[in-house]
Amino acid sequence: MKVSKLNTDKIQRYSVRIFTLILALGLNGLLQNAQAQTAFKAVAGSQIKVNGTSNLHDWTMAASAFNCTASATVKGDQLQDITALSFVLPVTNLKAKEDLMNTRAYKALNQEKYNQIIFKLTDAVVSGKTVKATGNLTISGVTNPVTLQANYVVNGDEVVFKGSKAIKMSDFKLKAPSFMMGALKTGDEVTIDIALKLKN
Repeated sequence: MKVSKLNTDKIQRYSVRIFTLILALGLNGLLQNAQAQTAFKAVAGSQIKVNGTSNLHDWTMAASAFNCTASATVKGDQLQDITALSFVLPVTNLKAKEDLMNTRAYKALNQEKYNQIIFKLTDAVVSGKTVKATGNLTISGVTNPVTLQANYVVNGDEVVFKGSKAIKMSDFKLKAPSFMMGALKTGDEVTIDIALKLKN
């Protein structure tokens, strides 16, 4: 059976129209997804605390000045997705009440050579009001994968995350600080309390 040139031309025109329609729908979907993503950054009210122990008493170092940016999708009071999150904390922004603690901690963290603590998200799973975030944490030049869980609340154009993560200093090749000729020894494990207030 022969197909006339007229029918062939019609088929080609219809094929081009269908292809154009599919392409347009696909691009529209991509644009909608791109538009749904919102850029956030940390604002006042954010804080990081590092809580540790010693053979004499517990200790805490805290920082409220650091950089944190994220890309997320929010609908109403529900966080739907996080596609990117980057966190950079200058080591010397961590402060304890005692100057001696700061000095020893900065030395233990090799601050003169590695002056930033960095976290970069690799994957995030949102379930209800909880986020399970996995990423790479770099301390003193050593990078390890970590996973932490945080609760969140959406308040207008802000998203507030709160969570904690226990890590071992030895996993990052760090030697726990000691004081008074070794009479006071800090524990290897510390707990990082995270309160991020992100605003678009």
